[in-house]
Amino acid sequence: MRVIIRINYLWHFFWILAIFSHSNFTYAAYPDRPVKIVVGYPAGGGGDIIARVIAQRLSALLNGNFIVDNKPGAGAMLAAGLVAKSPADGYTLLLGSSAEMTISPLLYSRIAYNPESDLLPITLLGISPVILVANPHFSGENILDVITEAKKDPGKLVIGSGGAGTPPQMAAEELKIVGNINFTIAPYKGGAPAQTDAIAGHIPLVFTTIATALPAIKAKQLKPLTVLAPKRSTLLPEVASSAELGLKNYQVGTWFGLFAPINTPSNIIDLLRNSVSQSMQNIDVRNQFEMLGLEPATGPESTGKALQIRISEELIHWKEIIKKAGINKE
Repeated sequence: MRVIIRINYLWHFFWILAIFSHSNFTYAAYPDRPVKIVVGYPAGGGGDIIARVIAQRLSALLNGNFIVDNKPGAGAMLAAGLVAKSPADGYTLLLGSSAEMTISPLLYSRIAYNPESDLLPITLLGISPVILVANPHFSGENILDVITEAKKDPGKLVIGSGGAGTPPQMAAEELKIVGNINFTIAPYKGGAPAQTDAIAGHIPLVFTTIATALPAIKAKQLKPLTVLAPKRSTLLPEVASSAELGLKNYQVGTWFGLFAPINTPSNIIDLLRNSVSQSMQNIDVRNQFEMLGLEPATGPESTGKALQIRISEELIHWKEIIKKAGINKE
């Protein structure tokens, strides 16, 4: 009888050990091979640099090898689609932005992923608010002056915008609705060429991001008018926000976040989120982000849950703006 009891005891012991090992030890060594952070933008750009900063910190904190894998194409939708279809094991992550997560899915009929059901938000990394800038000779001082100018001669005023489906382009479309005005949106293939034309005086105004405009603003080549945000940016504290000028619901920004395929184990997600949160307290990381014109995300706004809510709310918002602007899907 004692032998049977001992055998049963040992059997239960190894059974419990096996369950424990499967649920915890399987991921205890994470990462035990290289982790790819897929970026939908070319090497050298802002998104690429952000990913490399985070990859370097995660490699150090988790004693692993986090590498950046650039997969540009289709306005970063190619990268999002690749990650959405990758194994949910924590070894393929996405450096995602507001463009391919909340705008492009509403503008294109053929898209290989669902931003809400295929990709799991890990954490928000940072935000670069959209800003309206002008050639230094433009007489207006803020966005209210622009609205007044546009009303004088509907359709005549020209405002540049870089990149179809980007937050700056959508900011231009929304201004028509918010200000009840009509003006001409000059499309460019990016914020930099739009700003170049504004500096040269070919167009008077440009919607862009603080990240893109900051060097030209500091060099006095462009005049900042208004930051489209609930409060002034810490990067340009002297520039009024849209909210303080009375446009409280007119807030647009380009944000970046870290994502994983849906169903990635929660302990890996928690480990990554905590490690990124720790990284964001590092002064060097914060300085690198701010040099890129990116306000580092910390606190409650940076959590995966907060990012999921942000995505859902922006999808609803941009769907309404697209409908009112009469933009058809491609």
